Amino acid sequence: MLKPFISSLNKIPYLLLLVIAINAHALKSDKEADFELDADNFLNLPQVKDGITRVKFWDNVAIQQGTLKIQADEAVVFNGKDGLEKIKLKGDPIQMEQFIDASYGKINIKAQRIDFMIKGDMLLMTGDVIISSKIQGQMHGEKISMNLKTKEIKGIKSEDSNNRVRLVIPGKK
Repeated sequence: MLKPFISSLNKIPYLLLLVIAINAHALKSDKEADFELDADNFLNLPQVKDGITRVKFWDNVAIQQGTLKIQADEAVVFNGKDGLEKIKLKGDPIQMEQFIDASYGKINIKAQRIDFMIKGDMLLMTGDVIISSKIQGQMHGEKISMNLKTKEIKGIKSEDSNNRVRLVIPGKK
């Protein structure tokens, strides 16, 4: 009677490896998905600097790539020979969400400005930043950076503001 139970326990490490592989694939699939940007207006900025072109989009900017979804008032897209380099976003506020992985879940972000360094998986957010996730609770600050690879989040008090960085983790009910 215990033999089938013990036999099923031996399969758990393989199931865990499968779950880890699926989770690692989720972010990779985001990067492999098509980058879609819709807006009411755009302007190709003809100056090429260091092999990078810029295109400005404004009014009702919507971006999607896999689980990444962004709503903003304005976006400047920097595109190099190897693809997207970075996106500078402005909004009142910008709204962004992305599924990170099964353990971290989905993050929701609101900010006035976001510099999204695609190649480095970094977000630099300023202006009434709010980051919400099931693991971290809710973070508030004037300047917050987030490394999407390591999940490290760093908040810095703005020099011209008395607002400090704040973390709120809801109590268990």
